[in-house]
Amino acid sequence: MLTELTAQSVTYVTFRQRKVILGFLLFGLLTTAAYCLIATPQYEADASVVAVFNRQLTGSTDAERANNGPSTPADADEIVNSLTLVLQSNALAEQVIKEVGLARMYPKFVADTLLNTILTGVTRALGLYKTPLERAVYRFVQKDIDVEVAKDSNVIQISLYNADPQTAKAALDSLVNHFLEHQARMGRDPQLSFVKGQAEVYKKRVTDAQKAMEAFQLKNGISSMDEETSYLLKQRSDLETQLATNRVQVAQDQNRIAALSAQLKGLTETVNLRQEDRDLALDAARAQLVELQVRQQTLSTSFGDDSPAAKNIRGQIAKVQDFINSYPNRTPLKQMAPNPTYQATQTLLLETQADLDSAIRAQPVIQKQIDDLSSRLADRSREQATYQDLVREYQIDDENYRNYLQAMQEARIAEDLNKARATSIAVYDPAHLASSLPQKPKKLLLIAGGLLLGLVFGFSWAFVRESLDERLNTPTQVNALLQLPLLGSMGTVDDLSYRSSS
Repeated sequence: MLTELTAQSVTYVTFRQRKVILGFLLFGLLTTAAYCLIATPQYEADASVVAVFNRQLTGSTDAERANNGPSTPADADEIVNSLTLVLQSNALAEQVIKEVGLARMYPKFVADTLLNTILTGVTRALGLYKTPLERAVYRFVQKDIDVEVAKDSNVIQISLYNADPQTAKAALDSLVNHFLEHQARMGRDPQLSFVKGQAEVYKKRVTDAQKAMEAFQLKNGISSMDEETSYLLKQRSDLETQLATNRVQVAQDQNRIAALSAQLKGLTETVNLRQEDRDLALDAARAQLVELQVRQQTLSTSFGDDSPAAKNIRGQIAKVQDFINSYPNRTPLKQMAPNPTYQATQTLLLETQADLDSAIRAQPVIQKQIDDLSSRLADRSREQATYQDLVREYQIDDENYRNYLQAMQEARIAEDLNKARATSIAVYDPAHLASSLPQKPKKLLLIAGGLLLGLVFGFSWAFVRESLDERLNTPTQVNALLQLPLLGSMGTVDDLSYRSSS
């Protein structure tokens, strides 16, 4: 438990948690020492090249040059930066590795070991496999070469690292030579005409591929392949929903016809015309009773006898039946007349039968429309595959066209530099070893860093442990927690001395 961060509390925590701090410190020291022992030492070879510019490109007068001293072109920084990029290019690195030898520069990449076999199999399975030469080029460009240019300077400093000092010197010497050849070749033969011709060829291919896509869309009546497919899928979904609704309607009509037929069997075509039969209110009640009984049969079939709608209909039937039973009797007249209930039931039966026939006739039509849409979707799928092939061909041609345009621009720049004689490259400092000792890893720096990290993590964990400890260990903690004055304190009593004295 820490109450405040003071020098006394820091000293107290350091003394109490000294084992934790020393453990982390030792761990950091051992880790960095182990890395220094395991890591492959790298030797450094250095060289420098200078870019000499033509003063005439500055546009300054002789008097200005006399006052200001030697001047450089306005785009000198851009030229020097472009030269550094050339030095760090994959093509130049591949030439150097092939000349010096892959097995000499990076023997681990070509060694027939179990680890290399396992890594090759895993990367092949994941589709990430790189050849030993590709891995060596990546290592050369990303880790082993270091190109620096001082501010406002035209001197390019090159450093190259390798496990073998002689190999590092030979590789750097080869790099400088190939760089000089590359610059001379660019100035001598930029191949601008060839690049222009290839750009024109791929420009025509891009135009033809675009026309082929437009002709395919026009032939198949497609404005947008994705929109067309989405529209057809929506139409088919709507028709399938309509077909399902139609089937439900057929089932309901069949149940209703069965209920009406059963109701019709219990009725007669004619009835004795009594006084009460001539009462309009009684006739309306009986017709309503028949209609409610038909609705009850339909609802019971569709939703069950315990559904709220069925219970509501039964209540209405009971009310109408009570009304008919309580209606005052009239003096009967012996006269036969058509039964209106029978006629109403028969009319309702005929209407339901007509609805059922219409729904049954509509099912094949809807199903045929669904099949037609499915066929059109299958055709669209095949057309989409063909269209995607056309799109991929267009994209490949377009990418090649853009690459040749960029190459043509680079060739024009090289030709302009060659015509103006803007720069010339000279070796300022030949390749040589920076030291007879390995330059990487920097052991002292790594060990110091490991000790520093060990101290940081050790103190951090010590304070975390102390803050999580709820015990009261110092008078300051007691005073801060209880807010009471401290009268006295007793030091730690040794158990053995206490027992001997007692």
